Amino acid sequence: MPHRMKFLVLVMFSLCVAGSAIPFGGPVGLSRGEPGEASCNRDSLTADFPSRDELPQTQDPPAEWYRTDAEGHYLNRGWGPRANALPPPGIPQDAGCDSTSWNQERILAVAMRYIYAPDNPLGLQYRHHHIPSWDPPTSTYAVAAEENPDSDAPHGLTAWDSGRGLDCSNFTAWVYNYALGIKFSGDVHQQYDGTAGPMGRHIPKEGPFEPGDLIYLHPYGSTTEVSHVVIYIDDQHIIDSRVSAQNVLGVQVRNRLGWYRDAVLAAWRPID
Repeated sequence: MPHRMKFLVLVMFSLCVAGSAIPFGGPVGLSRGEPGEASCNRDSLTADFPSRDELPQTQDPPAEWYRTDAEGHYLNRGWGPRANALPPPGIPQDAGCDSTSWNQERILAVAMRYIYAPDNPLGLQYRHHHIPSWDPPTSTYAVAAEENPDSDAPHGLTAWDSGRGLDCSNFTAWVYNYALGIKFSGDVHQQYDGTAGPMGRHIPKEGPFEPGDLIYLHPYGSTTEVSHVVIYIDDQHIIDSRVSAQNVLGVQVRNRLGWYRDAVLAAWRPID
């Protein structure tokens, strides 16, 4: 499995997104040219992206998205409209792999659409938002509590800046919703507690982990308090949304080193 997933990651970094290829880059040191095992048919993972992009991300009417109060604060507390539950996709007949492998690779294919890079129009920074299309022109800070604080974030209001983005657990929630029609809350505490919705199977902190698993991490050496969630790729790599980590911003594939390996509390596997 690790060899196959490394092969998949290399393939996914060359996916065409809205007519623009995402270049391979960043801090990860994935080996190039490793043959690995055959993965699913790539086109089967991505063929429905254009049609799914046409689905409404929220049921909130657009006229309500950017309404503000007398003090200029967004009425939705700056989080933007809440995500709509998207329908589950059908696994194409030409997938070329079993359903579990297709679901795992589908999750990674969707997550990597949002890698933050200058030439990726879908790239997302770290923002306290519920859906990718929420694009506030001004700061969203309204003295609202941070449900998903980034324990390594620099001081300041970066997470409330203008522009598009998702924080760690709204990113994982959106990826599962878009990829497989599995809808759960974007609250990191509810996800970790298993109360956010269909979180699937609970995995202990020792693993073993599989691609697409959601791994929950603790801040400041705590063994009970969760503050971050990542999507597992393989033993050496994860993908997540951070203000900044390993010298890159927003949604990125990152090395599973240090805090990413040592601060694990547990994981959930929403894929059956």
